[in-house]
Amino acid sequence: MNCHATRAVLDLHAEKRLTPRREKAVTAHLASCADCRARTAAPTAVAASAVKAPAGDFKARLAASLKNARKSPEPRPEPELALWPRDLSGVALAAAALAVIALVIGWSGVPTQFGAEGAELAAGRTP
Repeated sequence: MNCHATRAVLDLHAEKRLTPRREKAVTAHLASCADCRARTAAPTAVAASAVKAPAGDFKARLAASLKNARKSPEPRPEPELALWPRDLSGVALAAAALAVIALVIGWSGVPTQFGAEGAELAAGRTP
């Protein structure tokens, strides 16, 4: 087993959730690789030093903070309802673009078909 494969399953190895065959391979690799052994020891040392006990009055401070927050809520600003944009140039540009698109669609629609005598044919029919 190589280092990459071992590092992928180190968490499962620590939780004893590997199959017996994989457990044996990981154990053999850890016995021969100092770098991977150091990686297995590092998380426990970091985790133990990172965990701090909360201060004794944490619950009391949290309750007081919540109580003060309920008493004096900050006033929320009223949302501004803008039904029309202040700058109408964007609206005019959008209207012009829609008009151009409508003209292009109308112009490129199904053309009228004429027969040999100049009579108009229905769409999809042949003479």
